[in-house]
Parts: sequence; C-alpha cells; structure tokens
Amino acid sequence: MSGPKYLFQSFDDRETYSGHCPGDSMNHWKYALNQSLDLLSPRPKIINLPVVSGLMIALLIAGCASMPRSLDDIGPRYKPVNIYRQSDVLPTRIRRVAVLPLTTPASTALLASGVEDLETILYAELEKSGRFEVIPVSAEQLREWTGQSSWRADEQLPLNLLERLRDGTGCDAVLFCQLIRYQPYEPLAIGWKFSLVEKGETAKDLTTSSRDPGLRILWSADEVFDAGDVGVANAARAYYSQHLRNEAPLSDSSTVLGSPSRFGQYTLNALFATLPGRQNH
Repeated sequence: MSGPKYLFQSFDDRETYSGHCPGDSMNHWKYALNQSLDLLSPRPKIINLPVVSGLMIALLIAGCASMPRSLDDIGPRYKPVNIYRQSDVLPTRIRRVAVLPLTTPASTALLASGVEDLETILYAELEKSGRFEVIPVSAEQLREWTGQSSWRADEQLPLNLLERLRDGTGCDAVLFCQLIRYQPYEPLAIGWKFSLVEKGETAKDLTTSSRDPGLRILWSADEVFDAGDVGVANAARAYYSQHLRNEAPLSDSSTVLGSPSRFGQYTLNALFATLPGRQNH
C-alpha cells in the first residue's frame, strides 16, 4: 500500500514536488521539512540603496531650501519710523557736513558714559553711510567759534551759527547729535535725536527754536531702540550677522543684544540708512 501523497510548492522557483513518501524514506521527509520552513520564513527584501539615498538627499535639500537659514530670518524686524526728510535726495550743494559734539538732554552718569562709549562709533557709522564728507567739530573748537562747547537743535541757537561753522570748517550743512537714552544693561536701550540743517532763505524754512532766520531742516530722526522689543532684537541680530560676524566669527548673533557698543552700531546704522540719498551722476 502506498504512503500518503504530499504536494509542496516553493515560492522561490515555483516548482512543485509531488511524490509518495514511504515511512522508511528519510530523504523525502527532510526535503518536505526544508520546503515547509521556506514557506514559513519570509525572505528578506533587497533594498536599492543608491535609489533610497538619492531620494533622501533630494528631500533634505528641498526641506533646507524652504527653512530659514537661521533664527535671524524669523519674525518681524523693526524699522525706524520717526524720521523726517525734506527730500529723498540730498541737494547737490551739500558735500561737507560739520558734526557737532554729542550732547544729552540731562547731566546723568549713564548718559555721560553713553557719550564716551558711542561718540566715536557715531562718526564711524556716519562715514560708512557715504552721504557726505564728515567733519567732526570738537568741544574746544565750538567754544572758540560760538562761545559754547555744545549746542542742541531744540534750544535757542545763536545768530549766524552756520556762518561761523562754515568759516571754521568749510561745511555746507550742520548735524546736531543728541543721545537721549542709554541703558547699558539688558535689555539694552539706546535713543537718538539728529537734525541735519542748512542755511535757508524763506520763512517756512525756519526751525521752531532758532533765532537764526534761515535754518532749514533737511533730515531729522528721533528714535529709541529697545532690545526688549522682539522686532528690534531681530533687526539687531540680522545686522550682526550681515555686518559684524567677521569681527567675531565664533560668536552667536545674540551677542549684539548684550554689547552696548555693538548694539549702538546697529542703532546708528539703522538711522543713517534713512538719510536722503545722493543723486546719481
């Protein structure tokens, strides 16, 4: 009598083994066992590594392209708004500007230290703006020419002030500079007032406080930059990344928010960027 008939099929070669398996035939049983194990154990899938790697790189590049390059690219950035400009372009006659000593609205230790820390930075940033030739006027020179070592644009000015400065420096206009706030601890805060004036000719050109019947304001700014404001902090970090990182390449852009001098650079750069431009020839 014949033994039971078994049918085995391999998924690998799709070949069928069919035959009688007598009880004393061990080879048949071994073959049957091997075939059963093949069916129960799934074969590993072969992955095309070059193709998968290429897809992952493409996805990574696409993701990086859509992401901001740094935290400096995220969020709003403050732009000065309390600015007056008589025109978008400086008159061609304005070539040399006398820059008066930096003043303060009150005699406090903080403001005095701010003048000491920021006055040279003011001259440097004004030079970088490239709008005109900068002629710094010292307190001693101003006292010699006008009888006083400092002047603010919002106080009563002497008659013929511009003529005296023009005689002493050869300037075409005068820039009044005032530091109105200085907070050198975090959150940093620095405030400025500037007035660029020239000799005017009509009554409508008068400044409100001057007794000189001919000072015309070409540009003025009155701004306080507070690093506690998100927009100001973002703008300061962006300025650091674009202009100051080469000076300290290992520093994080947030460094500017803890350095009064670097933060002062940012504030002056932002304000002087609003000066009227020069006519292209």
